[in-house]
Amino acid sequence: MLKLLGMLCILSGSTGIGLRLAGELDLRIQELLEIQKIMLLLKGEIRYMHQSLPEAFLHLSAAAPPPFCEFFQHTAEALEKRQGHTAEEIWKKNIGQDLKGLHISAQERSEFEKLGSMLGYLDVEMQVDTLNYYLEQLKLSAAGASETAKSRRRLYQYMGVLGGAALVILIF
Repeated sequence: MLKLLGMLCILSGSTGIGLRLAGELDLRIQELLEIQKIMLLLKGEIRYMHQSLPEAFLHLSAAAPPPFCEFFQHTAEALEKRQGHTAEEIWKKNIGQDLKGLHISAQERSEFEKLGSMLGYLDVEMQVDTLNYYLEQLKLSAAGASETAKSRRRLYQYMGVLGGAALVILIF
């Protein structure tokens, strides 16, 4: 009986790991799509509402889900205070603090960090053009993540079950 319980624990644990890895693929896609929505809102705030960055970020913090709402709230507050830091430094610091748990790739994170260096000091049209370029990059990243998820989702699920079964056979 104890042996059977051990087998079930190993099999369910490995299956859970496979399902979790498959789920993280979907989280990455969701986060990229959420960033895309937020950047569209930011573009509207800058282009049509002619908001300064701190004001635009405050509006975004009200509309964005966690952890993005905290990120934009902290960034807006820091931009209003400045305290000798540039907008780029504030942006990067808050990404490291508030968005460290995202499931996006290192390249996607790097592109998001670069965006902060291009906002704030350019005129409205250049900022909108920068956001348009970044939105195109996000579309490509989301499409790539979707393709990756399609090919790897079943692989992770099956490998979790089969890995657990193989471990059960080897141990018992």
